[in-house]
Amino acid sequence: MAVSLLAAGTIVPSATAAGTLPITVPLTPLFVQLAAVSVLIPPGSPSNNRVELNATIGIAATLNIPQVLFRIFRDGILIFTSQQGLQNAAEQFYCVRLITADFNVPVGGHIYTLTVERLALNDPATVAGPITLSALAFGPVPN
Repeated sequence: MAVSLLAAGTIVPSATAAGTLPITVPLTPLFVQLAAVSVLIPPGSPSNNRVELNATIGIAATLNIPQVLFRIFRDGILIFTSQQGLQNAAEQFYCVRLITADFNVPVGGHIYTLTVERLALNDPATVAGPITLSALAFGPVPN
């Protein structure tokens, strides 16, 4: 069975660490949206498809040892969560890579959003770039 590329979308709000002003990571339950990408699954596409999502986020601990939560949503519905601990000493700056897949995505247009929030009051962090988010839809995929 041949697998076809059905759709692709990429956004790069910040290609380098100097490409965007630092974004303060808010305390949960608040969050900040870092990127959003749209994907159009064409009519007639197989229902057994997969959208592969890749994100890269440059982030820094500014005090203490913050825990940050990255989330990816499809059309406002949570599909992925990852927690990352950051150190403020020798390893203050991080480039976090997130990879996940969304299966059996319905035909039509969809928006994937990437957010970040921090989990503790006195543990600040900032996003300084790069920031990327890409989505590739494939189908049909074997079960």
